[in-house]
Amino acid sequence: MDINNIIWMFGVGVAIAMAVTYYNARFLGKLVRALIDIDATSPESAITLEEINMKLTPALKYSLRPGSSFSETVVQTADNRYYIAPDKLAMAKSKYRGKDTTILFLLLSLVILVIIVSAMTELFPMAFSRLQGAFRYISGLGGERL
Repeated sequence: MDINNIIWMFGVGVAIAMAVTYYNARFLGKLVRALIDIDATSPESAITLEEINMKLTPALKYSLRPGSSFSETVVQTADNRYYIAPDKLAMAKSKYRGKDTTILFLLLSLVILVIIVSAMTELFPMAFSRLQGAFRYISGLGGERL
């Protein structure tokens, strides 16, 4: 595998992480922010999704599956009501605030990422080759000086 493939795989990984962050902040954060806004932080103050005009989409249902980190933050009661776990409230306010995360910001970030990765695929192989030549020169194997 050459260095260009490694650089592009790294770029794809960063792009996926950015998309997941956007999804968490915008879509999962919508539920979290609604629960925080009405102070649903205990089983007694828990509410249904209908009360906040939300639907249980397949993605939300998957995120709320038992054992997920989101289900530890947003707790579902036996009667399908939801609240924020009190010990996770500060983290939820920070992680799911979503104010700074817009689709425009995501798209601009992805464009910048593509530009950076493209530049890296041009510069790194050349720099790596020069560095390799310098090490050969230093070790006496006939490389070139920097």
